[in-house]
Amino acid sequence: MGPLGLLATSAGASPGSSSSASLAQARKDLLTLADMPSGWTSVKNTDTTNTNVGAAQLAHCIGVATALVSENPPSVYSREFQNAGASLTVADNVTVFPSAKNAAAEFAIGASPKLPGCMTTLASGPLKTKLFGKTSKGTTIGSPLVSAVSGPAFGPGVHGYSLSVPVTVQGQTVNVTATQLVAVKGRLGHQLTFTSYKAPFSPALEQQIMQVAAGRL
Repeated sequence: MGPLGLLATSAGASPGSSSSASLAQARKDLLTLADMPSGWTSVKNTDTTNTNVGAAQLAHCIGVATALVSENPPSVYSREFQNAGASLTVADNVTVFPSAKNAAAEFAIGASPKLPGCMTTLASGPLKTKLFGKTSKGTTIGSPLVSAVSGPAFGPGVHGYSLSVPVTVQGQTVNVTATQLVAVKGRLGHQLTFTSYKAPFSPALEQQIMQVAAGRL
């Protein structure tokens, strides 16, 4: 799931026991290229797995059951959308949770005030290599920082968190930021990932795209 993969409690999996009707509705809710700014393009989304790296540690830090963090309900995925320079990307996945109660419990984890600190600790510690993967020669990953994103800025029923990390390649350092915004309604949940290299997303663009996604639930 990328830099924030250990948070992806709503990612991955095959259809399992969810009804085909629910999955069909989830596919209809996904963002499309038509929802992006003019001039954007789409490519295949290869980031559609959930390794549950750090699930036990994260659950212990927040104070919830590991099973709740590591569960893997079925999801459907959009293509990956990007601007002309591929410095800004957006990806969407819609999850079908076992029940509305379960969806609410997952949403509460992401809204926990403990989450940013717990994630920063895990991403900076022994799990850093597993979370970010092996780097090529001449590339180093600096100290990651996870911070909460103001939910009210994106409308009611949305919460978010953002990971920022400096990446140095051949002596040049750029800042990489991955922000995940989540909205849940009933058994369905949208999880949008905004990734930027160098220049960040404008808050207005993130708000616009998130509001479109949340409005389809």
